[in-house]
Amino acid sequence: MSALLTRSEQYFDSGFPLVVIRNSHHSKTGLHRHEFYELVYIDHGVSLHSHEGQTQILTAGDLFLVLPGEVHSYISTNNTGLYNCLFKAEAFAGLEGDIAALDELGWLIKGRGSERLDRVHAGSALRQQIVLDLEQIGWEKSNQPIGWQLKCKLLLLDLFVVYARLLGNRRQETQETGANFRQILKAVAYIEQHFDQEIAVEEIARAAGLSAGYLSRQFRHYLGTSPSEYARNFRMAKAAELLCQNDLSVADVARSLGFHDTTLFSRQFRQVTGISPTGYRKSRTEQPAKPE
Repeated sequence: MSALLTRSEQYFDSGFPLVVIRNSHHSKTGLHRHEFYELVYIDHGVSLHSHEGQTQILTAGDLFLVLPGEVHSYISTNNTGLYNCLFKAEAFAGLEGDIAALDELGWLIKGRGSERLDRVHAGSALRQQIVLDLEQIGWEKSNQPIGWQLKCKLLLLDLFVVYARLLGNRRQETQETGANFRQILKAVAYIEQHFDQEIAVEEIARAAGLSAGYLSRQFRHYLGTSPSEYARNFRMAKAAELLCQNDLSVADVARSLGFHDTTLFSRQFRQVTGISPTGYRKSRTEQPAKPE
């Protein structure tokens, strides 16, 4: 079991099962699952995260929720600062109806129903609010003034509302009929269909029917990153998934992604994830998935 899970349990001893842990240098954890919820906010840096067999590159501003029983791991961080908000169902007892009324968060009560991790990306204004809520929870728990448990519960609900709004905004944008977002979706689809090759921003822009400059601006507006960063991160996330297949050598993985030079592949993988392909593969075999 990971050190994080072992440490987190000792924080659930004050009669209120909610704790915020700020990690400036978050160490890797093996595949694991636990019986509490984990709301994660990436404050800065880049982290490689695996959830139910799918790997993603996390960047600053990302927010997501891991449900009890879901298998996940943090394999590599690259100068990453993040917040782990760990809590049990008792922390939002009495608020179930309010949470269920948030259409985007009904699955928090009922269960996700799929293996897809609902990661959202917060803009600069919301990032400040998220950090303030998380820091305030930590202060309330440490100082325990009058009504601190109620305050923590309300702050947790506020984080749920922020998360639900971001999920709702993403769904609304996905359903928009406006040309801008449809073209961004085309660009994303093109990137994800061609992860096995190096693709230039100009090529992505042509596929989306936009100029390279306009695509870059709109891409950053909607997704918080550039087309080239998204393409690189998605490619390395796919590499991480392939590296979990022990029958493939690092050279095989590199070739599968369109790299003719294994050294170049290894260098780029390390630049994105902070760990070598060999180191990543080793870390995935060190600890098996097990319950808390």
